[in-house]
Amino acid sequence: MPDSPSMPTAVIPKRLGDKTGIARTGIFLAGVVLAAVVGNFAASLAVVVTIGRDAGEVVTFVAGTLGTELSFLLIGAAYLRVGSSFRPSVQMLKRRAVPYLISGLLASFATAFLSLAVTDAVVPAIDLSPGYMEYSNLGEPTGAGLVAAAVLSLAVIGPVEELFFRGVIQSRLQAALGSVSAISIAGATFALFHVYPVALLSPPAIIISHMAAYYTLMGAIFGWVYYRTDTLIAPALVHGTFNATVFTLPLWM
Repeated sequence: MPDSPSMPTAVIPKRLGDKTGIARTGIFLAGVVLAAVVGNFAASLAVVVTIGRDAGEVVTFVAGTLGTELSFLLIGAAYLRVGSSFRPSVQMLKRRAVPYLISGLLASFATAFLSLAVTDAVVPAIDLSPGYMEYSNLGEPTGAGLVAAAVLSLAVIGPVEELFFRGVIQSRLQAALGSVSAISIAGATFALFHVYPVALLSPPAIIISHMAAYYTLMGAIFGWVYYRTDTLIAPALVHGTFNATVFTLPLWM
């Protein structure tokens, strides 16, 4: 059993490593990111118009999450159907994938622990605007919302975001740039979509830097799991399980 995985067969038909392929990959990345940003904003607006501003906490959180994930799903599916000749690798998990699943989960929790430690050390020492503090507390589920968040993490957030960021973006980048660059850039793109809503509120640069580093590393962990296991089911499971665990921890504390 080989330890090092190869590029998925029958997924990417040919390598695009020449200058033309790299240029086309850059255009692809810019286009997909722009489309997803527009889609996210449109989804958020649609949710506000549909449920109003006075909906309950759980309804607001669930609707907002579903709207955002639907935009990722539609854009990813549209690219795969119209603009792509490859398909992400989706196959049943094999026994050899188990160590990578465990390693991915452990690395995710270690990264989250380090992030919390840095946050505890840094945030009390800086001034945060009231607008940023208000935003940071928006959409944070409590009670039944935590259970809903855990279910959404496993059933929607993990699968959809891994399809978009790893199945579409990382797979396409790997065809032109290789695995290391693809994992890194896809991780940074993953971070972008978690950071830009906060950046719009002009928080201190150290907050943005911290968030960008954290989410880039998390995205890279999920990307590594995908690369090593050669199936989207693995990072979707790691991502969803990690989120679900984080959401449900307050219920046990």
